[in-house]
Amino acid sequence: MATTETSPITVVKTDVKTFVLSHLIWVVAISVALLMGHAWLGEHDARVKAEASIKASEATVASLQQQIAANNAQAAKTVQVIVKTVSDVKTPAQAIAAIPTLTDTPLNARVAPDNPAAVEVDAVPLIEVLGQCKIDHVNLDACTQNLKDETLIVAQKNAEIVVLKKKAPFLTRLKHGAELVGAGLMIGLLLK
Repeated sequence: MATTETSPITVVKTDVKTFVLSHLIWVVAISVALLMGHAWLGEHDARVKAEASIKASEATVASLQQQIAANNAQAAKTVQVIVKTVSDVKTPAQAIAAIPTLTDTPLNARVAPDNPAAVEVDAVPLIEVLGQCKIDHVNLDACTQNLKDETLIVAQKNAEIVVLKKKAPFLTRLKHGAELVGAGLMIGLLLK
């Protein structure tokens, strides 16, 4: 029987090849693990930041909703006072006294010189019109403020939606890491 001789050079080549392949796989595995850990940490930090942003938005929305409720309550109280003032007017003298509480415009309402029971303007219909104008003005102010607050609520909700819809870069990094692992495996197979 013939014996096969191996030269020391062949043994060294095989040992180096085995050494490189076994360690290259570990280097690639550790690199991929570090890359994935870094990606996960970045994603975690981004999620924590997004949650803080969402909490701040929710607090702002709650505050604005409280302002809307307060505006509506104040408007309702003012309208009640105006309605009571208008409903209490029965005589021209009461109308003359009530006009300054409903408008800042000086109407110079006065008793007619030829008839002390009459006013130079038709006071009762005038007081009804002025009362309705004042009610409309108060409601318009409340609606205008509510519109501003609702606009801010919508802006906060839109900012929250943008934060929630933002694609997580973790998946992109994971794909890149998988490509690196694939490349490492291909190099390992080629060296084999």
